[in-house]
Amino acid sequence: MSALPPFDPISVKIADHRLDIHISGDARLAALLDAIDSARTSLRLIFYIYVDEAVGRLVRDALVRACVRGVSVALVIDGFGSSDLADSFLQPLREAGARVDRFIPNKGRRYLLRNHQKILIADDETALIGGANIAADYYQDGPLGDHWHDLLATLTGPKVAPLSAYVDALLNWIRSDKQSIRALQRLLSAGSTSDGPIGWRMGGPFERLNPFARALRADLDQARQVDMIQAYFAPDFSFLRRLARVARRGRLLLVTAARSDNTTTVAAARHCYGRLLRGGAEIYEYRPARLHMKLIIADSIVYIGSANYDTRSIFLNVEVMLRIDNAGLADQMRALAQAHLPQCQKIDQHWLKRVSGRFRRLRWFLAYFLFTTIDYTITRRFNIGPDRRAGRLRQLGTDKD
Repeated sequence: MSALPPFDPISVKIADHRLDIHISGDARLAALLDAIDSARTSLRLIFYIYVDEAVGRLVRDALVRACVRGVSVALVIDGFGSSDLADSFLQPLREAGARVDRFIPNKGRRYLLRNHQKILIADDETALIGGANIAADYYQDGPLGDHWHDLLATLTGPKVAPLSAYVDALLNWIRSDKQSIRALQRLLSAGSTSDGPIGWRMGGPFERLNPFARALRADLDQARQVDMIQAYFAPDFSFLRRLARVARRGRLLLVTAARSDNTTTVAAARHCYGRLLRGGAEIYEYRPARLHMKLIIADSIVYIGSANYDTRSIFLNVEVMLRIDNAGLADQMRALAQAHLPQCQKIDQHWLKRVSGRFRRLRWFLAYFLFTTIDYTITRRFNIGPDRRAGRLRQLGTDKD
């Protein structure tokens, strides 16, 4: 089978910053390794999934070399997403002087809380963010296959330093004896910046809306044109309704996954299609590879980062999103979304009726219910509820801790 046509990289300068969007797998891997190899003083990395295979070893060995030449290295991997990664694989990094931590080990009531961020910061000057984890199938291209189609953004400029400060605060929280949710909420709020056209919006488990959800809600509520490429699409009713309203008052283009690592996620997305189509949305499913991109364009605003448009990413996971308000970049990212359409299946009411029998519609609803209600409710109770109850006890003067 012939290779798919490549997507051109995108580079822009915005308010003393340079932003480079790497779309091909080779370009993403090159950007990742170049950032490590060129670091002079420090490297901070946070990744949800880290796998012991070819790319994982390339990154580990590059980090070891950085330690040898005197670079301070800190690596955080998620205790759930990287649960299969053996400590023996990480030992060469520790022996070279790197600090390696797992976010929320697989024990205790915090087990359901996940750090879904993908961040690399070099020398407080360059930040790489996006959806790609450290595994070979996130850095491949070619014909139809089981690799992930994604993007990686490289940002250089003044807003990298606040992200470094946020990562340092998160490291202190991870290494603390008492990992309270309230302390995590404070550092997520402090790490979110709102001054200027470029800023960070952090997601996490808040009693109300976290900084990312709050900013996204405000942007969608006033947007007339929204384009999205989303690997996982299962928003709660309020965020689904917002998109339906955009479709009715303007234009909504949604590209989702036809193929994924879990068919339940595709089923959950398909449960949402009918409501959006009735509002006039354009919906497409990307078919050549497993889709892993997380991209939102709302009028002149672009979101790039780790968060999917689903309930867990919007309300629960620790996430990082770069929010850029720039009409020129928005136009280029809309063109990127349009460039995907020839490789997609167009979804309309006729297609939806043809593929959805009664049993399949039930399966779609159950998948959606699983992601938006069951998983969300259990995780909130385990992670937010206990701290909230403790706070009430302190207010009553009965908590002696």
